[in-house]
Amino acid sequence: MDIWLIYIIKTLVLPIASLLICCFFACFYVIKNKGKGGVFLLIPLICLFLLSLPAVSLFLAKIPKQYLALDYSVVDKAKPQAIVVLGGGFNSYAPEYGVDRVVNTRTLIRLRYTAYLAKKIGLPVLVSGGSVFGDTSKSEASLMASVLADEFNIPVRWLESKSRNTAENALYSKRVLEQDSVNHVVLITHAMHMNRAVKQFERVGLNVIPAPTSLPSGFKLDIFSFLPSASALEMSSIVVHEWLGRLWYSLRYI
Repeated sequence: MDIWLIYIIKTLVLPIASLLICCFFACFYVIKNKGKGGVFLLIPLICLFLLSLPAVSLFLAKIPKQYLALDYSVVDKAKPQAIVVLGGGFNSYAPEYGVDRVVNTRTLIRLRYTAYLAKKIGLPVLVSGGSVFGDTSKSEASLMASVLADEFNIPVRWLESKSRNTAENALYSKRVLEQDSVNHVVLITHAMHMNRAVKQFERVGLNVIPAPTSLPSGFKLDIFSFLPSASALEMSSIVVHEWLGRLWYSLRYI
């Protein structure tokens, strides 16, 4: 399936777009039926409200299997050969840096942890991320390598710059690493994304030690847990995105 179509469908089925579309059609139905059927408008509005509550978003984030923070004793015993960090996107407008694009916040979080881990365990680094829509600008991997080298003083040994999704991250990283007989890696990505990433890297034959970052915090309920926020709605959207991603990958990549 064309990557453009996949991203359009994904955007439309995620909570914000899908619930707003439901609201639009519910409004049309209510107007057409002279005020009847208001429940059809109420349901998506309630769902949108609930998904924007920190208490709900944190609860949803805890439902899928979560990997714990990296256990360094496991690293010492397993003797991995490299660190692999997955790209999380970029911003295509950064005049303050004098360039066309820079890594976004999600990618920067992963790179910061990569720099910390590389210094701590002393392994070479592979960065993985291409140009999703096939443009000819710098790949995400090259942007990531520049940040690690210039801002964190961490050299990058391998660049995987062809991938457009997690499955391709795994496939093309495997092809790069096998040239140096590397098959055991520490994998860095967001905690919410780690389950899907591990399955794909193991599917192509790599041995993986998960090193998640941005792990969901524990429950600490207060008054703000029940007040809507944009960050909670974003977290809920990420959770739903991962649920859908796991379902899609289970159907497409067997």
